[in-house]
Amino acid sequence: MDTVESNEETYRQYKGQHETMDRRIQMLLKKSYLTEAEEREMKVLKKRKLYYKDLMESLANSLHRKEKH
Repeated sequence: MDTVESNEETYRQYKGQHETMDRRIQMLLKKSYLTEAEEREMKVLKKRKLYYKDLMESLANSLHRKEKH
């Protein structure tokens, strides 16, 4: 497997994790009331979702830089 395929697979994994976090957040947002545990979970999910978004953007930027060279 070459680097491009490896990076594309990594990107897909990050995107999958990001989407999983988003689905759970959306489920929690539909509730009219969140328990303390759910509020904590929401905070953690939002941070993890942002983390995966940052990873995806960083990987995409590095791929674009390599394409230009």
